[in-house]
Amino acid sequence: MNIPKFSIDRCSRNPRRWYVYFDRSKPFHLPTIRRSLEERHYEVLATTPSLYVFRSKDSRLTWHSQGLIQVDLYNPSIQNHFDIEHFIKEILCTNSKALFR
Repeated sequence: MNIPKFSIDRCSRNPRRWYVYFDRSKPFHLPTIRRSLEERHYEVLATTPSLYVFRSKDSRLTWHSQGLIQVDLYNPSIQNHFDIEHFIKEILCTNSKALFR
């Protein structure tokens, strides 16, 4: 599992929103991300050439192709940086090389 380094910031105006920034130059391969998340029972809410929005019962993920994920959480058990880091790594671990171009 080779997941690029990323940093996490909590939104100052919405405590349930997190921003995940990846420290890399390659963009996400959004069609592969879509397949991976659909296998995890995420529903696709919207797509554009550079943005995909997914929803599950616990979260909404907005994937920007250039290295940003906006995470809106509905699960109260995920509350700190460690929890969100684990959440993101769990999503990316299935096929991390294919998720990046």
